[in-house]
Amino acid sequence: MNPCITILLRLTQLIFGAIILSLSVVLMLGQRAGEAPVITKFSIFLGSFGLFMAVFGVFSQIFAAMRNSKIVGYFDFVAALFQFAGGVATAVALGPGINSCSNKRWRETNDIVNGGYIVVNGNNFVYRNTPFESRCQMAFAITTFEFLIGMTFVISGVAMVLAAQRRKNPEPAKW
Repeated sequence: MNPCITILLRLTQLIFGAIILSLSVVLMLGQRAGEAPVITKFSIFLGSFGLFMAVFGVFSQIFAAMRNSKIVGYFDFVAALFQFAGGVATAVALGPGINSCSNKRWRETNDIVNGGYIVVNGNNFVYRNTPFESRCQMAFAITTFEFLIGMTFVISGVAMVLAAQRRKNPEPAKW
């Protein structure tokens, strides 16, 4: 694969990883009561992991020994697996109310979107002025970008493995 295309793909992964990380941190810091949900913390890990793997991929293009390496391709597949798992986990945590940011009942009962419960006399309450709409949109964006970065890791993994295979078995000379 052309190194320029590979670098462009890695930069896309870098941008997607930064988006996942930043949105997840904003969701965690916006938690008003209790701890942030585990899925939000996992999304922070995935954003960091995506950034690390994108930087690793860029460095693999710089060093000639790793340029068309199957090992780098396999690392890309592992990263894709983690990102897809995170996307599925976030989608499951958002639940059946997905794409329903206007549904007040769903927003107030969803752990990711509501910003935490306050328990008063055995009843759960959420803060009245929680920015539900923006938290909801951030959660959906995180889910989307986890799937998108997963797809870019699959593409780069396939490209790396195929390039390594071509390098190992060059085409015979044509007469």
